[in-house]
Amino acid sequence: MLSNIKQRLVLMLSLVCLLAGGTLSVQARQSLLTNYTPNGKSFSYETAINFQKQSFKAVLDLSTCDDSKANENILSIGDDLQGANGWGGVNVIHLFYTKSNNNLELDCFDPRSRTHYEVLKNISGELTVELKSDGLYINGVQRCDASAVSNILAMSSILYGSTQGNTRSWATYKEISLEDVEGGSTGGGGTTDPTERKFDASWIQNQQKVGDWKEDAHATFIPYASVEAMKSDAAFNEPWLTPQNAETQLLNGEWKFKFVPGTQNGPGESEFFAADYDDSAWDNIRVPLSWEMAGYGKPVYTNVGYPFQNNPPNANVGYTYYGVEDHNAIGFYRRSFNVPESWNGKRLFVHFDGVYSAAVVWVNGKYVGYSQDSNTDAEFDITDFAKVGDNQLSVRVYRWCDGSYLEGQDMWHLSGIHRDVYLVATPKVFVADHYITAPNLSEDATSGTLKVALKVDNRDGVEAAKKFLVELLDHEGKTVGSATAEYSGTDTKTINATISQLSGLHAWSAEDPYLYSVVVKQQTADGTDEMVFSTKYGFRNIEQKGNLVYINGKRVFFKGVNTQDAHPEYGRAIDMETMLRDVEMMKQANVNTVRTSHYPRQPKMYAMFDAYGLYTMDEANVECHFNQNLASNSTWRTAIDDREVRMVMRDRNHPSVIFWSLGNESGGASNFSSSISKIRQLDNRLIHYEGNMSYSDLGSSMYPTVQNVKNSSNGYSGKPYFICEYAHAMGQAVGNLQEYWDVIEASNGILGGCIWDWVDQSFYDPARLVNGERKSKNGFNYWVSGYDYNSTGGVGVGFQGNFVNNGLITPDRAWTGKLTEVKRVYQNAAFTAFDGGKVTLKNKNSFVDLEMYDLVYQVLRDGRIVEEGKAEMPAIAAGTEASIDIPYTTSVTDDAEYLLNLSLRLKEATLWAEQGYAVAEQQFEIGKRPTLAAHKADMENNSALTIEGQTVKGKTADGEFEIKFNNGKMQSWTYNGKALIAEGPDFNSYRKVDNDRNFRPSFSNSANVSVTGALAKSGDNATLSVQGRADGCQYTIDYTFYPDGVVDMKTTFSPSGSLARMGLGMQFAAGFEDVEYYARGPWSNYADRKTGSMLGRYQTTVDDMVDEMIHPQTYGDHQDMRSLTLRNNSELGKPLTLNIETEGQAAFSLGHYDETRWCTWGDSMWNSQLHWYDLTRDPQIYAHFDYAQRGLGNNSCGGDGCLSQYEVPSWNSYTYTLRFTPSN
Repeated sequence: MLSNIKQRLVLMLSLVCLLAGGTLSVQARQSLLTNYTPNGKSFSYETAINFQKQSFKAVLDLSTCDDSKANENILSIGDDLQGANGWGGVNVIHLFYTKSNNNLELDCFDPRSRTHYEVLKNISGELTVELKSDGLYINGVQRCDASAVSNILAMSSILYGSTQGNTRSWATYKEISLEDVEGGSTGGGGTTDPTERKFDASWIQNQQKVGDWKEDAHATFIPYASVEAMKSDAAFNEPWLTPQNAETQLLNGEWKFKFVPGTQNGPGESEFFAADYDDSAWDNIRVPLSWEMAGYGKPVYTNVGYPFQNNPPNANVGYTYYGVEDHNAIGFYRRSFNVPESWNGKRLFVHFDGVYSAAVVWVNGKYVGYSQDSNTDAEFDITDFAKVGDNQLSVRVYRWCDGSYLEGQDMWHLSGIHRDVYLVATPKVFVADHYITAPNLSEDATSGTLKVALKVDNRDGVEAAKKFLVELLDHEGKTVGSATAEYSGTDTKTINATISQLSGLHAWSAEDPYLYSVVVKQQTADGTDEMVFSTKYGFRNIEQKGNLVYINGKRVFFKGVNTQDAHPEYGRAIDMETMLRDVEMMKQANVNTVRTSHYPRQPKMYAMFDAYGLYTMDEANVECHFNQNLASNSTWRTAIDDREVRMVMRDRNHPSVIFWSLGNESGGASNFSSSISKIRQLDNRLIHYEGNMSYSDLGSSMYPTVQNVKNSSNGYSGKPYFICEYAHAMGQAVGNLQEYWDVIEASNGILGGCIWDWVDQSFYDPARLVNGERKSKNGFNYWVSGYDYNSTGGVGVGFQGNFVNNGLITPDRAWTGKLTEVKRVYQNAAFTAFDGGKVTLKNKNSFVDLEMYDLVYQVLRDGRIVEEGKAEMPAIAAGTEASIDIPYTTSVTDDAEYLLNLSLRLKEATLWAEQGYAVAEQQFEIGKRPTLAAHKADMENNSALTIEGQTVKGKTADGEFEIKFNNGKMQSWTYNGKALIAEGPDFNSYRKVDNDRNFRPSFSNSANVSVTGALAKSGDNATLSVQGRADGCQYTIDYTFYPDGVVDMKTTFSPSGSLARMGLGMQFAAGFEDVEYYARGPWSNYADRKTGSMLGRYQTTVDDMVDEMIHPQTYGDHQDMRSLTLRNNSELGKPLTLNIETEGQAAFSLGHYDETRWCTWGDSMWNSQLHWYDLTRDPQIYAHFDYAQRGLGNNSCGGDGCLSQYEVPSWNSYTYTLRFTPSN
């Protein structure tokens, strides 16, 4: 009866309000403390608050204060309550009471000064303190206005309590509460009159104002009107897809756009939000997109700095001296949207997944709200702004704001709406957040309880009753368990639905990413469905034992990569297809871990991580690399905490998230002590931060050497060791990766690590892209880098040229030799021995057996497959090994090299690979490579050689040949009148890659040559011996010329200096484009990056042997060369072939580009502006035949320059033989 009377009263009040033309806002109180007496002890609490919607109120009874004490600190409010010795220099209000004379002292501070001071007399009994948006009130009288406490009023959370001075409080706190102000709501929306809101442009340089009317962070969910609509949507099973049947409306696509350059005095004028504003003459722009990619302004790359002058919190003045243009520009976006009739009466939100860097939102000309933090969600309640039918949405985007000081990551600094925008419709009272946990979960995650905490949002304060049904569905859609919960009342509160006694659960892991669906259905009191949504959930345990981390009771090695948001056409906007391509390639490369460096990704990507199986270190959008003091400055605590909390609140339902990372390279970061406290209240996952181990559950470091890693085999700083960045993959890189993992897998305290990083961040030159130009006439991509826009003379403030490109893959997601090595080193099966026809196969997985794979073998004779089959293989449980018969039947003979290739191949297709894809491979030698046989020409079909001065000639069955020398150097070589060479062999030590930054070798591509044995007949053959002297090496070549045109070059190198490579260079004549080789391939490989490249015969072209690094550098090497065949098919029907065989150790490379363009002295590649499309493609073919080339190492950023075993020798003598055989 009472309930009915109350409902009728609410209805009557609503009608009265509507008739009056106003809105109804039910005042609400959130009680924080009641009847609390500290008895002279320190206390401090924290609460979230929005002073535009709430006030802070404290009612104290002063009669219990101690009359023997003076200046009793009865209350402090701010972001630092200070201790006994603290006084000022922070944002705080202090109240001191002396009972003996009834004096109350009031002190207000900001970091620069005391902003208010007074002593109130005759204060006793009950004291009421109120902090409101317009100032501080004592017993109902305003004592100071908002200007004196503006920094505190801009905070989103405050501390309150008694910790300052020498005397703690003896007062009784009858109640401390948060009061909703009229027209406000703690949920961020409500029934306020839209005309009441006002945007203040000063917020973009106020670090304590992180948003306005922005919804609280919450887990991702997509509402549907019915279960049927939800389950029939493809997004139900693949949540990364755009929903088709949901109560959402995607606003991606074409928007109207106006670019407004900034000035040194701040952003330009941009009042374009009126509903009827005529934007017909504006440009159209794609959303999502970084606006620089459409030709508005210029991109900026900084590594450790900011694109603007370091003057926090002001971020308006760009570094024009170093090429930054337009200062703090504005991009103004406008579009219309239509609200369907079916949404009438619903609550409506506009949702932004990400905007660089700050956004102001208007609907139908009315200000809606403001947001900072470029990489977490911003959502606004527009129920009172939108109408059924057509509506107008305007968004002003600031290129920079004070929040940009926390976004100083190593990346392109681009601008605009770079992630999805959509509308969401819900019931007026609705589930605004849900948190899924599994308390009492068994160690192996197969039994326990499912708990779903539902936050029911009743921001309008209406009397409501709701029913909730929570169902747990297995992967096939069958119900595993269910629970119900009910809500009634007028407030916002959290209720729980619990499904107990679950057993037989299928645990989630990266190896076996089994997902359940948690379905939440909301109904009215009479059982009518109002809303339904689902979340994919995996049961898994995370536990630290000693200095190791266990998932579901098993030790896991985290084989990871760092990632950045980078797209070659869209800038920082990544479409779903590219995200999916990244995830598929990671899985194909045996990567099992992603660190979201250095900001959270879009929600859809975490859904992919869940479904495909990738452990995730979720990193907050916090890096103040160039001004690390900010992370320890209390005035920035609110902004930092907001970013941490929003990440956790959004992503904590994802099973893939194993670690939270507080941010990156922000120094000691004392503000993180607050962040950790907040995160611990929200979730119990392990926390990572590399910059200060006291704020991290893990030991962490960047770019250690292999020896450094070995020294930390039992842990780092007494904690599990996670190498958050290593193997800096800039340019031709990822050397000695195997050596890192030999140490890691043998350790008792190393978890693994993440390679820096996944993809080169370069993109197409926007100036060309807007005209549809992506490739040069030579087929090279118009990639650009930092030095194309900003002078590297500003290296000290972060403008570091090509350091933006450190990826394992190219910007357009092409596979590389680097990724090939990662795939091999990260593989989860090891073929550890082959003997007597048996191989020992070890399953390195933590959870799954090998039943899903076929064991395929191939026998190669001189690189050609002569036998192939499958071996019978037991399942082999995780962590165990088995001996397996390989039933090949090929007889091994002495006249050829025999190799056995073994691979584990998928029996069936998976989400990430086709049937037959090889996840693990190994190659064994089963028949040794024979020595190069002595050659003897058949004199019946060949004429005798003739020697004329320094020229040797001959006539074969196929034709004639002629080789000319000049003082020991080969000048020309023809076969049937066609040139074989453009330049003869000579010593060549040119090699330059990004990892050679700290290596200073001698470069030489010619030697002083002298003849030590004149050209002369020797039986049927002819011989010539020469000696060369070059920087760092002497060498000899002993030529043998045969009557059938074959030429042997036996070369001996005697090094005496530091060399990047030791071998011969020569130039073949134009036209030899087709290539077949027997060496390691098919991807380029080097001495310390060849475990993933197996010996075999491969076919390609000279042009296709280029590794298109963003900055040109040494490329296309192939180790362990046995033979190379070049074919010139330029004359139809008359091919010319040149075959080269080797004896001894040799490697080769071929190309059309002059390496002297990039092989420059010193640490110059990162800052020298050079692109592949700048180079001239020469018609001749530059060739290297090396005895040795220096390993790549990891030294472009820390790490090993080159392990000693992979250095070019600097003493002794080393010999190989090259045998050249031309033919038609």
